[in-house]
Amino acid sequence: MTHFLLRAAATWSLPGLGVLVLPAGPTPHLAGYPLHTALQVEVAPPDAARYTATATVEETTHDGGFGGPTRALLLNITGAERLPPGTNIWLAAPAAL
Repeated sequence: MTHFLLRAAATWSLPGLGVLVLPAGPTPHLAGYPLHTALQVEVAPPDAARYTATATVEETTHDGGFGGPTRALLLNITGAERLPPGTNIWLAAPAAL
């Protein structure tokens, strides 16, 4: 079973680290994971190309208008260093907690 994790509001390439993805809405499925948990994800940009990647759960002080720190994902992804807003990210495999 896959879970929708987030829709990207904004992304930033962080050289040497990956792509930081800030969510366009609340991220209840990320709240249960400790920070820095590695997740196998499927990345689906609006252009329909799909990628698999490893992502870690991060937290930003930018609240995104959601009333507090926001959970975000840091993607280790090849071939998609720039992801557009509207990109959807799904959990591809269960994480080992």
